[in-house]
Amino acid sequence: MSDASLETNGEGALPPPSVPPPAQSPNVLQVSEPTKAPAAVGVQALDPVPLQPGQLTVAWQIMLAASWSAAFFAFAAVWKTSEEIGIGTWWLGPRAQPQPLLIRILPFVITMLLGLLAVYNVRRIAVMSIIASVLIAIIGVFDMSRSGGLAAIEFVIAGSMLLVSVGALAASTRRVPAVPR
Repeated sequence: MSDASLETNGEGALPPPSVPPPAQSPNVLQVSEPTKAPAAVGVQALDPVPLQPGQLTVAWQIMLAASWSAAFFAFAAVWKTSEEIGIGTWWLGPRAQPQPLLIRILPFVITMLLGLLAVYNVRRIAVMSIIASVLIAIIGVFDMSRSGGLAAIEFVIAGSMLLVSVGALAASTRRVPAVPR
């Protein structure tokens, strides 16, 4: 009677045969333990750049940029509505004598500029956004005599942007007070 564990290979007894892995069904996903990759010599992990005072957190940065882009499309809707009803806003002018191009695109320049500044997380963007909201409200003031409905829409755009801007101001980073020693 021969036993495989008693056989020799010239240096002594062979180790016992290994046990085969159990058969797996094809529907079972086999998960292995994650392995740590060896760290490269001289390479440090990339840490995010700390926020400076006046910058926004990522969530508020996205919120402010998305809000300004929504304001851009809201002004496009005001433009289209103005054309449909035949009453031009002051920044568009009457259909027969439209305003110069620079004035016609003024609300769009404001919204695009603030949206880009929010994307790049410029310091004090929340304060700039509040100022731009007031400028949009001023644009609406001049339309009150021509078309109250369009002016009301412009005030709603300005008010919503003011609310988001005040929220962003509350969420902007502050200077850490110095600890007395």
